[in-house]
Amino acid sequence: MDVAVSDKKENGKDTMLDSSFLPEAEIEFFLLSDTHYMIDPGTDALEFESRRLQSPRIQNALSLMAGFNVAFIVHLGDLVQEYPEREGFRRAVIEAHEQFARFGIKCRQVAGNHDMGDKPDPTMPTDWVNAVSLRAYHEKHGCSWYSWDVGDLHCIVLNSQIMNSALPEAKQQRQWLESDLQNHGGKRTFIFIHLPIYLENTGEPSLGHYDNIDEPDRSWLLKLIRTYRVEAVFAGHSHFSFFDRIGDTRYYIAPSTSFTRPGFAECFTSCPPDEQGRNDIGKLGFYLVRVVKKDIRVHFIRTWGETELVEDSMRESRVITRLSHDLPYSPTGISLRYPLSKLAEIPIAFPSMIRQRIRNDYPLLSCIDMGIRNIRVPAGDLKDAFQRRRLEVLRDDGVQVNAVWQWSEHAMLSEEFIRYKDLLDGVELQILGTPWPDRKVLEVLCNYKENLNIPITLSTVIPQERIPGKQHSRPRFGYKPYELKKLNSMLSAKGVCIDRVLCRVDPDASPWDMMRQAPEVCPLSRIRAVDWLIELPATNVNLQNNRVAEAVFSSALCRKSRIFLEPLVDLDRTMDVCYGLLDRLCNPRPAFDVVRCINTVIFSSPEEYRPLDISVLGSVRILGLKGNAVTFYLFLPLDAGHTIPLGDWLKLNNKINQNKLSGKCIYLNRGTSLCLDLIKHTLLFNEFCVDGPVLFIFPDS
Repeated sequence: MDVAVSDKKENGKDTMLDSSFLPEAEIEFFLLSDTHYMIDPGTDALEFESRRLQSPRIQNALSLMAGFNVAFIVHLGDLVQEYPEREGFRRAVIEAHEQFARFGIKCRQVAGNHDMGDKPDPTMPTDWVNAVSLRAYHEKHGCSWYSWDVGDLHCIVLNSQIMNSALPEAKQQRQWLESDLQNHGGKRTFIFIHLPIYLENTGEPSLGHYDNIDEPDRSWLLKLIRTYRVEAVFAGHSHFSFFDRIGDTRYYIAPSTSFTRPGFAECFTSCPPDEQGRNDIGKLGFYLVRVVKKDIRVHFIRTWGETELVEDSMRESRVITRLSHDLPYSPTGISLRYPLSKLAEIPIAFPSMIRQRIRNDYPLLSCIDMGIRNIRVPAGDLKDAFQRRRLEVLRDDGVQVNAVWQWSEHAMLSEEFIRYKDLLDGVELQILGTPWPDRKVLEVLCNYKENLNIPITLSTVIPQERIPGKQHSRPRFGYKPYELKKLNSMLSAKGVCIDRVLCRVDPDASPWDMMRQAPEVCPLSRIRAVDWLIELPATNVNLQNNRVAEAVFSSALCRKSRIFLEPLVDLDRTMDVCYGLLDRLCNPRPAFDVVRCINTVIFSSPEEYRPLDISVLGSVRILGLKGNAVTFYLFLPLDAGHTIPLGDWLKLNNKINQNKLSGKCIYLNRGTSLCLDLIKHTLLFNEFCVDGPVLFIFPDS
């Protein structure tokens, strides 16, 4: 396995983004939107105090980008907070450009409503774009619609603000775009625009809708996108992340670096974020877009509302991890306790005059960000047209869909399997009340296997299992490992072979211990693979981080197996309260970073590993995996915040050779890396603070 152990360097300079675990890309570029540079208001009272942080938040994002070698950077509009008709607008534009220049960053500009005026709609809160504001923009930035080529990539910038207007430039842009697409029909084409073409669906109303393009230009543009098979469209304006498909075209709506729009918090069944939803810092950031052969990868780099400069002198870099498409060897999956997406409506409130229908895409995007390869969904989701469409979008991005059915003699499951076969990568059949399949179940399994050619997983649901401390008993999902030998014997007696069996890792059991003793070590003759269902601990963050780290790390011991973590999103309206990988605002908990980092580091190749003996260092439990060319050590602290004698451990394990140390440390709970290329002060490592699970990577010399 080729594991990078030094941080990526660009232009002879260390960068604060560690992309060393990513596969090669043909072209890379940054995409940021709605920075809204804000002139310092001094002591003036503000409606929202976070407005004071907008310009420093841009500074933080720019310092992360600085030094990372990309082909270009696109700003999707709304460079400044002020509108063209407001006092201070020109000064804000000048200062915003100066801020970018201080970091050596020059952007391809897209025109937004804060840059030249609102779209032509009598309900808009500010002046429409007009001949004067358009001319002023062109004098400052050049023509607001243009294109350029990078290799085989053709990039188009459009001015959404003049669409459907009476300005002569609107007709000029239409004619230009049609000609430009026709002249570049053989190239991979990206479109960059400020206003979303649509927010939730292509037929939504526009009059009074603050976040879309009106007809007839919406339909005209969608037709061109489909006709010329545009590969990707990127829009801004909403300050929220959305993702859809327009035919084969990827359609991204990008977040802001500075603040969130309050109304979009209606997506979530929770209390609104800070400042009535305007300061939801977990959703702030920018994109790194990587163009690969016949596809693209869009990595969301969260800035978390930070305002400080990220300087080269800082030792840690933020790890950019692989997305689902680039982790074909990953066993990591998710069980969907909640639907993949939900619809909501923004009430009639500023700045829109109608109810805006919106879709929560954060669970879907988070699965892709973590590199999840499999999801378990209730079969009922397939009957819901909206959920089915979102599952199709997720599946197109490299995630396999496994539907869960409860066995019943009266259910015509074969008809449902056939109806949704094109969406399914696997079927899980749960037998109820017993772990032992009877003759009818086995006949059905054989029939499905023979006629449907879909991998079948057998599972069980046992009700009335007593749980210490719980008033009521609970159902148990999945087999116990000790039940597999009897199950295998029953299958053998009937001459039946099944693809997979789902096993449960008990909450008080160690995933490492269970997977080391897995039947793959002593294969079961009638069960081809064993999958593992792992429920996260209640609300102890350190225990959750450790359990998730141990589970994903341990799954490397059983490369035919898959693991399914649950829940993805917090459960807080139940008798079994439990933190998920995302909170109820769908922002990542630390365990989210734990999953994505281990998933990328361990499973970027098909290499197999053997376990190393468990060791203990102070209050830290250490697990190890040995490959052909690399060794991994996972440090799991009993309690966060302890210091350990790391230098002594490194020497004891022969990781320091003549005062030099080759390797990398991943702080999993914050998703950062530290290159360990030279130890100058052993004392520093003897005071190494373990504030969460840590992964060490040592290439074998």
